[in-house]
Amino acid sequence: MPLPEPILDDLRFQRDLVDEARRRIIRYCPEWTDYNVSDPGITLIELFAWMTEMITYRLNLVPEKNHIKFMELLGVQLQPANSARGELTFRLSAPFPITPDDDTTAIVPQGTEVATRATDEAPEVIFTTDEKLEIIGPKLTQVRSPEDFNKNYLPRLQAGVELFYAFSRPRPRLGDTFYLGFDDGGALAGHVLRLDFENEETQATGVRRANPPLVWEISIGDGRWEEVTPSAFRDEQDTTGGLNNATGTIIFYLPLSAAPNTVQGRTAYWLRCRLEQRRRDQPMYSQSPRIRNITTYALGATTRATHAVVVKDEFVGTSDGEPGQLFNLQQAPVLAPRAGETLTVEEKHDGEIVPIEWTLVRDFSNSDRYDRHFTLDTATGEIAFGPAVRQPDGSVRQYGRVPEAGRQLSFTQYRHGGGVAGNVPAGRIQMLKSAVPYIDSVTNLRRAEGGRDQETLDEAKLRARREVRAQQRAVTAEDYEVLAKGTSRSVARVKCLTPSKAAADGAVANLPPGMLELLVVPAVFDALRNGDLTKLALDEPLSRAMEAHLEPYRLLTTTVRVREPRYLGLRAYAEIVVSEYADPEVVRAAVREKLRTFIAPLDLTQPTTEPPDELLGAHWEGWPFGRALFIAEIFSLVQRVPGVKHVLDVRLSQRAVNPRAEQPPRGDTLAVAPVEAAAEASTELERIEAPLAAVDSRRLDIPADTLLVSLDHEIRLVEL
Repeated sequence: MPLPEPILDDLRFQRDLVDEARRRIIRYCPEWTDYNVSDPGITLIELFAWMTEMITYRLNLVPEKNHIKFMELLGVQLQPANSARGELTFRLSAPFPITPDDDTTAIVPQGTEVATRATDEAPEVIFTTDEKLEIIGPKLTQVRSPEDFNKNYLPRLQAGVELFYAFSRPRPRLGDTFYLGFDDGGALAGHVLRLDFENEETQATGVRRANPPLVWEISIGDGRWEEVTPSAFRDEQDTTGGLNNATGTIIFYLPLSAAPNTVQGRTAYWLRCRLEQRRRDQPMYSQSPRIRNITTYALGATTRATHAVVVKDEFVGTSDGEPGQLFNLQQAPVLAPRAGETLTVEEKHDGEIVPIEWTLVRDFSNSDRYDRHFTLDTATGEIAFGPAVRQPDGSVRQYGRVPEAGRQLSFTQYRHGGGVAGNVPAGRIQMLKSAVPYIDSVTNLRRAEGGRDQETLDEAKLRARREVRAQQRAVTAEDYEVLAKGTSRSVARVKCLTPSKAAADGAVANLPPGMLELLVVPAVFDALRNGDLTKLALDEPLSRAMEAHLEPYRLLTTTVRVREPRYLGLRAYAEIVVSEYADPEVVRAAVREKLRTFIAPLDLTQPTTEPPDELLGAHWEGWPFGRALFIAEIFSLVQRVPGVKHVLDVRLSQRAVNPRAEQPPRGDTLAVAPVEAAAEASTELERIEAPLAAVDSRRLDIPADTLLVSLDHEIRLVEL
């Protein structure tokens, strides 16, 4: 239990000051009989009471200031804002290759700035690309069938001497596959790939042209495959009619994870097409489609980008040669520096003045007078050099090297920005800040996510209490959780699963002795509020950063594995009676929102607009790991929604949720998933969703490594 903070003076304005002064009037000034609020004497009493209250208010700030100073002594600093990350798709002004033998490459440099459109309500939000993007013309080199994989049909197709039967003869079977191999010498990951087919025209051969039972997959390395869906943009739909039209086009937005695979001894970027029924009312092929030729083009490519503005080679100041010098960057708060982003100080070497890179450290406790060390307060942009401290024996020790007098200081590069403003919806990032050759346009096909504002003082206080208990070493499970959350503001929740906890839960596979699992939930609050479960997937850079951050603290005999939790999706069906004079649709929406907030892996409440709910508790972070759900809790939650008169029935159904296999909600993506085309033909292209299992018991037990997430809840309005 934390130590209570004392209130040095608890006097209140009306109760203890004004009312008490009025009671003493009759004793000290009996001739004063008019106590009306309009009396000048009462006005003076209220004035002096207000001045007294201000004194007590400032007095009560003393413990707060002491608390902050103590945190400074412990080295606690506010964590910087975290930047939203997204994927930007750059479209070419003309498809590549421009001519069959052309090898033109479009290059989008690292740090290219792209912004949203500024409006009267919100300024522009700038994103910068994380790495250099090269858009090449894809080179199709192989067309193969599993039955005779040693035979490459592409030269025969190009020469016009043979047709390629996509599937088995005489009648295709489920599971039949054909492969398209691309040259692995160029990076095809993230490209917008267009396939132009020339086919032997048929009468659909048993399938419906708008609904062929085809599944496309791209290789992602190590023998793994990832499904890719033909684009559903307007003017980009599949026009091949299931490979039955004489000519047709399919466009794919390849994932950034695409990588070469080795299939039967041959290495390439493989795109394979498999015969599989995925939708209702999908008839099968009565005969195999026959392909005459395939031509490939690149329409653009996708790369990762971060909400940040890059500042290069900023002049910081000139050293005066004194210890403990302070300088400030022009922009703040500053995002955590990456490799190559550091301070340079001029020094004389071989008779010449050259800039030398200095090393960023957390503090100067391990620095001596020869170490080129500096600290950076990311919240304020303040750069500090080591102080000179007098020792008990009277000597003076210099912590860190002092730049020579008159030397100029510069920062090679830093990024500023971040915050929730970067969590922009799909399609908002579209303004190139500078022209790029061959690039016609740019946009974000998916919502950007992960932006968090700078840590508040209250959050820092809670973190300081946890870190003081951990003492910068990882021994207990709680120590690992505390230290792991300090990796980045991108981490929202961490649960450490030990072998003993795993063994106690029969639903969780036992961990070997000496191994710990850290279950990490990323900070994707806005995505969950919009129903996007795909953002719960833990990306590889964050996982590696957490492992590197924990390496100095873990015990030598302990192995740490970082992964995302298992997620269990719940769908609630509720029958309610709405109160008189309440808008039924408003009540329905409020019930859905309440259920989404309660059944969620993160705290989705808005503290500024929503009062805390009793079911959530004071320290609610989201659904607790392994906590059972009772049906009675759903009844209680729905009943407390304003406008709900009666709750007649509540039923639950469940299914496992794999974030990487989920589809983003409609409106939160601009491509890949059927949006416009499927909306017009939703009855024909209805997908078979993952089956939901009914929850028959009044209590749903949850494994220790599992969290609950909300699916689409169904609220039925009943009239009595």
